[in-house]
Amino acid sequence: MQFSLNPKMMFGLSFAVPAEIADKHLKLAGAAQLKVLLWLLRHAAEAPTSEDISKALNMKHADACDAMQYWIEAGIVIADGKEAEVEEMPSYAVEQPAQIQTELAQMMPIKPSSEQIAKRAKEDSEIHFMFEQAQKKLGRTIGYDSQATLLMICDTYGLPVEVLLMLIEYCVSVNKRSISYIAKAAKDWGEREIDSLEKADEQIRLLRRCDGLWKKFCAMTGISTPHPTSEQSAHLRRWSNELGFDIEMIYLAYEEMANHTNKISFAYMNKVLQNWHDEGIKTPAQLEKSKAEKKAETKTKAKPKPGSGYAASYDIDEFNRRSLNEPPIYKPNGD
Repeated sequence: MQFSLNPKMMFGLSFAVPAEIADKHLKLAGAAQLKVLLWLLRHAAEAPTSEDISKALNMKHADACDAMQYWIEAGIVIADGKEAEVEEMPSYAVEQPAQIQTELAQMMPIKPSSEQIAKRAKEDSEIHFMFEQAQKKLGRTIGYDSQATLLMICDTYGLPVEVLLMLIEYCVSVNKRSISYIAKAAKDWGEREIDSLEKADEQIRLLRRCDGLWKKFCAMTGISTPHPTSEQSAHLRRWSNELGFDIEMIYLAYEEMANHTNKISFAYMNKVLQNWHDEGIKTPAQLEKSKAEKKAETKTKAKPKPGSGYAASYDIDEFNRRSLNEPPIYKPNGD
């Protein structure tokens, strides 16, 4: 069956819908999120408030705010005249944002209804506790969409409530309060089986170490980006945790990269640090010693060896002395 718009509708009152919404967000946004956005697009000139939206759509105010938060985080909607910062992927994830969002939608295609959520919270004291604590940690009331996502995180990724709350607390501490960010982080934890308080504590320790490395790296290099990309974070984690390099050696790799390319390339730095690791170089002193040895070896190889066939058959010093002290003698042709 094929579909087309009724021509009569084309000449009636209409409003614009950004193409990005249809191209990117139809698969990801829920019914409530699409509903509030369509209403906002229709009444955008009126600068409506969240109360206006919830009243017009007969939604709870918390649910309307929660649904609108999706569009604020996506950069489609601006709240109170302030554009929200586009949040990066969790610093421990290596996939691209679009890929993660698609996978998230595929793994959690059906959200529980508000009635199902209420029933679970009533029957399961841990779920009720999770909703209460999540609101306290996030500093806001969470509506239907957020409650549904948190519940699905527990059910789909197998994260215990106490582990999820630890994750939320960490995300808040690095100013990443959106439910979508928390869901992506939870997916990563679930896949890597971070399902106990001990494992969560160790993971958070590693994350904070990575955050600290990035701040020091920015201070040393003059980079002003507040947060690393997912790829940069993955490299920092590997250099620090797997290869055992400190920030000083990472900076020396940055200088090595800067001497050969005009743009920042963490891939180039990774090759440099991998080579140093393979050679057993761990400190600046060891690096200087290695460079000196290689320089001496290069000079030795460049110097001709006796009997190699390349030694001069004359005394160069004697030639230079005579050239300076004895006048040249010119002989007529034929002599």
